[in-house]
Amino acid sequence: MNLHAEIFRSHLEEYPFTIDEVKQADGGWLIQTDRGCKAVLYCPDENLLRWSHSWREHLVRTGFRSVQRYLATRSGAHWITDSIGCCALFDWWEEKGSWLDDHQLRQEGYRIIGQVLGQIHAFFDERTVYYRGRYRKKGMITATRLHSASRNIQAVINKLVSEPSTKDIRWLIYNITRSSERVRWAEVLYKESGVEEEVLPLSFAFVDLSSLVYWEGEWYVTGLHNPVLVPRHEDTVSLLEQIIMYDGMESVAVFLDAYFAQRMMTEAEWNYVEALLAYPYAVLAAMEEPFQPDLYERVRDALTKQVQREQLLGEIHRRHQEMG
Repeated sequence: MNLHAEIFRSHLEEYPFTIDEVKQADGGWLIQTDRGCKAVLYCPDENLLRWSHSWREHLVRTGFRSVQRYLATRSGAHWITDSIGCCALFDWWEEKGSWLDDHQLRQEGYRIIGQVLGQIHAFFDERTVYYRGRYRKKGMITATRLHSASRNIQAVINKLVSEPSTKDIRWLIYNITRSSERVRWAEVLYKESGVEEEVLPLSFAFVDLSSLVYWEGEWYVTGLHNPVLVPRHEDTVSLLEQIIMYDGMESVAVFLDAYFAQRMMTEAEWNYVEALLAYPYAVLAAMEEPFQPDLYERVRDALTKQVQREQLLGEIHRRHQEMG
């Protein structure tokens, strides 16, 4: 062991396997043992680690065993707490090739990750978790942010109206005005969701498709350690946006069918998902520097992304009407 690895020596001795090597890789620590490769997780917030541990164990209990669990020490503890936080170990699988490069595997992957997310959300339906730690955030949209967005859009429109009327200026005014309508719609849905009153459970701020790994013919849920927690369904929306980018709406349906096979959304959840998709985030980001000469190009590119969000919004709204 080198000097840095010595920090973990006393902790590692608590585990029921033989340590062959400790090495640093990709900003973390990997440990070669007589029972395979393990990775080290450091978490400064024990409540967050407990939250993460609970859904992993739930997946295992419901039959999905291929998830990075926090391994038990000789005494049965799943992490070791010291003066600076918590240390845990989990199995490490190194994917040799991404399943995202294979169209057929992607369809299966979308089904698996829809099923997994649905099971995680269903698990927290049954228990109330009050988490107030450093990793909790308010989320992508808030009442304050929605109000600021409307004000900023109006300021940009006023500036454009004062410019000489050209084809590009008229196009910008029309499309930015439509974005203002989307903000108002998102604001209505947001209020109806009750997120400000904290009626929704916490979940991941973002889930990357690469969190799912295909290794030697099996699917594994990896990562998602030390996540930022926000009101539920920013994770759902993040996956929807990735899936439509790769494969379009038919693959979105694969994910949603798998999710809804595990649980149904409440009315508050439907409203919040629709609010997130209605909110024209990309367009608003493109207008952050409205006086730069490339505003037209930035808004045009952002509207391409917004078209995909509109498609997702339409599908979610349709399912809401059918299932709600």
